[in-house]
Amino acid sequence: MQFIEKEICEYTETIWNSILSLKAIPDSNGNGNSENDFALAGCVHITGAWEGTVTIDFPMSLAEQVASIMFNLNNNEIDKSLIQDALGELTNMTGGNIKSLLPEPCYLSLPAVAFTESNMRVPGSEMVTNVTFKCSGENFRVSLLKKVDKDTKS
Repeated sequence: MQFIEKEICEYTETIWNSILSLKAIPDSNGNGNSENDFALAGCVHITGAWEGTVTIDFPMSLAEQVASIMFNLNNNEIDKSLIQDALGELTNMTGGNIKSLLPEPCYLSLPAVAFTESNMRVPGSEMVTNVTFKCSGENFRVSLLKKVDKDTKS
């Protein structure tokens, strides 16, 4: 098991169930979406005693469903800004929970959400943990990246 993978699974399942009334189930096979299906990426940066980034990659159809539920609107009433707000809030909640497990003091940035054509890349970081979940027949991915110390990188 990867670093804090179990906790990421617990936090993600709890957030999605309590906020959205949706089941987010870890999918160790990662079957379903291809890398190109992740149309949006949310991220928060963690600074302080531990430095890195929490990212969540979403397919568009799941992002629309999340925004619709979060704002109690029909899908045809959802626009890009509402989708970004909803995914930013999910990313912020997830990142805040993960931050609580890391050495103190740590600080969480404001969330950022972008429409992407491929995987979001965070330069100067390396993957620590990557968990894929299945929800409503779609996959989404929560990743924890750690800042690479330039002095130790070869």
